[in-house]
Amino acid sequence: MAGPGKRRRARGEGSLTPLADGRWLGRYWVTLPDGTKKRQSVCLKDRTAVMEKMRAEMALADMGTPVLRDKRTTGEYLNYWIRYIAPNQIRPTTLQLHTYTTQKYLCPILGKIPLTQLKPEHVRIMLNRMKSMGCSARTQQRARNTLSAALREALKLELVTRNVARLVDPPEYVPPEKRTWTIEQVALFLRAAKDHPYYLIFLLLLCYGMRRGEVLGLRWEDIDFENGIIMIRRSLCLVKQELCLIPPKTKASIRDLPMLPVIKEALLTHYQTMRPHEDGLLFHTSNENPAHPHILRRSFKRLAIRADLPPITIHEARHTAATMLAESWASPKEAQVILGHASISTTLQIYTHTNMKQKTAALNAMAERLFPLGLPRSHEA
Repeated sequence: MAGPGKRRRARGEGSLTPLADGRWLGRYWVTLPDGTKKRQSVCLKDRTAVMEKMRAEMALADMGTPVLRDKRTTGEYLNYWIRYIAPNQIRPTTLQLHTYTTQKYLCPILGKIPLTQLKPEHVRIMLNRMKSMGCSARTQQRARNTLSAALREALKLELVTRNVARLVDPPEYVPPEKRTWTIEQVALFLRAAKDHPYYLIFLLLLCYGMRRGEVLGLRWEDIDFENGIIMIRRSLCLVKQELCLIPPKTKASIRDLPMLPVIKEALLTHYQTMRPHEDGLLFHTSNENPAHPHILRRSFKRLAIRADLPPITIHEARHTAATMLAESWASPKEAQVILGHASISTTLQIYTHTNMKQKTAALNAMAERLFPLGLPRSHEA
């Protein structure tokens, strides 16, 4: 029975009971992430604090928002995400990077914080700490992006109510300008590499702008001599120090390339001189193992030095191929398809490097149309 002047609480409003030790016990019903109703309790010394917590969680339940009761830490969830969720969603090479970032930075800095209590301020603290450790802006950006990817899945699982990483601006990162060779420098390099065992690999890298893994992942079944086509269907990459064949980077990376006459000649010579291998791959080392990305990188660097060329990376050889396509007046769409970019904006913004010769030619063409008879003379003259 409620006392005189006291209203009995309606069903769903919860109950408030004073305890002998001076604390207040609140009991109320909430909706859990699985959709079930469950009675919860909160016990604090402050009666008002108990009422506020009860009302806040019951208001969430009334709006259909699940009340979070997951007690795991951020570190526990991140390890769960790396082990059970991420492997089914991303490429092995991306998973390897996320795993390293999680173990190196996220768990040591954020791991002990309860997942449901993670705030934007914690993300800022993490980035500041990484900066004080000497981490580059790019490394900080990757850490924030890895955390964001993990929390995006936590949001889907209704383990959190927001992705706090998205509420923190990433550190500003300005990628370094890519170095490229001119067509003349590419020709010098290929002459220096003519007798190297990886000469055909270098031809494919520089003529087509193929990714390193795409070249190393080529099988003879991908070479159609009759129709003159090279089919890109897989990539050979290092995953946990093991060579693995994995799908290409994007759907656009799966493509067919026309076989240039010089490429066809080199492929036929390679086919006639190589030993057959069970794996069907085109390229192997002298001990019959698949060609290793690290060995290829070192060979490329040594040959560039021998040819007295400015140093570029194998990935910058891809940029070089894009630049040569632009200098040969290939349209952006044609370059996008050849390079296997998912978006043409990537082709335009990242891979096409105009040189002074292109700029001069473009400006001269404009000037010839604008001033076909030269600069107009003034009336005073």
